[in-house]
Amino acid sequence: MKFLILILLSLSLLLGNQSGDKLKMQILKNICLSIKSENKMKIWSDDINIMKSFKESDKFVTVSNFNDANFIILTKKIAFLTEDTDKHIFVLNYCLLEYIPNSFGALFWKKGRPNIVFIKSRLEDQSLILSDKLKPYIEEQIW
Repeated sequence: MKFLILILLSLSLLLGNQSGDKLKMQILKNICLSIKSENKMKIWSDDINIMKSFKESDKFVTVSNFNDANFIILTKKIAFLTEDTDKHIFVLNYCLLEYIPNSFGALFWKKGRPNIVFIKSRLEDQSLILSDKLKPYIEEQIW
């Protein structure tokens, strides 16, 4: 009986995580589609699942090398990207906004809900324009 309960709990956690990943990808794709930049967006991520999901869509161009990208989605701190770079960096951890000065926004989970934040000065510095539906998520500074 305990074994059956353990299996059911494991399955529910696994399925719940998959739906969370789908939601994260939908939000990320909507964010990318809602950002206007001077250059065509070439996406690279340090997360293989994000890259796979973006590759499956015909709306995005993905690159296999971060040097070829102009739009980077990071899930963790990468030392060489903490320096100034001409790449637009979107992070999936709020703390990374502070560590990576070129990161202009973040998507992260807090209390089980997705949160989106864009930093106004960084958007302006990088000449990024958000669609009207994302403007409510603009903050003056990092909290």
